[in-house]
Amino acid sequence: MSKRRTRWIRGLALVALVVLAIILRGCFIRPGTNFAGEHFNRGHNAAWLGVEWSMEPHTAAEVAALAEDLQRRQIDTIFVYVSYLKPTGLFNPTYDHAREFVTLLKQVAPQINVQAWLGIPVKAPPDAPLASGYIDLNDATVQQTIAEFSGSAVKDLGFDGVHLDPEPIGSDDQALLKLLKEIRSTLGENKHLSIAIPARLPIVGEIPLLSHLVWSKEYCTAVASEVDAVAVMTYDSAMPAAFLYRSWLQLQVVSLTQALDGTQANVYIGIPASKETTGAHLPWAENVRAGLGGVVAGLNDNESRSDVITGVAIYPYWETTEDEWETYAELWLGRRTP
Repeated sequence: MSKRRTRWIRGLALVALVVLAIILRGCFIRPGTNFAGEHFNRGHNAAWLGVEWSMEPHTAAEVAALAEDLQRRQIDTIFVYVSYLKPTGLFNPTYDHAREFVTLLKQVAPQINVQAWLGIPVKAPPDAPLASGYIDLNDATVQQTIAEFSGSAVKDLGFDGVHLDPEPIGSDDQALLKLLKEIRSTLGENKHLSIAIPARLPIVGEIPLLSHLVWSKEYCTAVASEVDAVAVMTYDSAMPAAFLYRSWLQLQVVSLTQALDGTQANVYIGIPASKETTGAHLPWAENVRAGLGGVVAGLNDNESRSDVITGVAIYPYWETTEDEWETYAELWLGRRTP
């Protein structure tokens, strides 16, 4: 059987398991709309911004307009794409205007936490049901390169910290924990370290075949303990309908808040605004309305730990339409217009 066909079969198996978990958990019928999102919104939300802000020049007026828009949306943490680690072992030099952007933004909105988003395409084990990258996190030289570039992003480019996006990472990967410790020591005091982590579900994560898709509760806690914030990538679920995605996200919020209860990290739940159609992301199912509906339902669930959630994180900011911002304002901020 080909590797591609094996991954396809495993993907279908995961969807079936997720639907089964939702049914067993009762998320189709459990109450989840007792309170609107504003009861949980603390005014501390996040968004992933594109490479254009660090790669291209922008006027002071353009940056000021961005700052105003972010503040209007109650977004005070942004992950600005800066670079990714290439097969050569070097970071792609696509950040000529990063320092200028950070300086201009800090002049008009010093309270916004601006983090350098770094992509790390990790090489997955041969039997992992995932698309594989090429970076070996077990390599000491690779870890040193990532840590040094993280330090440079803060010291030379002016970022408040680093947002790491290593994918795919299997559960209990010790190389990632070691890397986070090394980055932390490189960044120094009062600098932020955050990481994008995959979605998780109870039961499913304990199945060895799917461990590269779903982290265990213990591993979630271990990673969160090494960083200042985690942003959960709750998209790419392969859910075929909005009501299924809403239920999937409700179940995830319950599971994640239980897993991360007691850690000191800020926790942001990813909300999908991407229009791209792939095998794992169907925009008619995974979208802002279904995502926010699932978050609110999850936070209303009696078994969730709602105080664990700091806010939501919009992905990607550059594809979010005005209609979607209105939905965000209505369902999360508690007002009809942003």
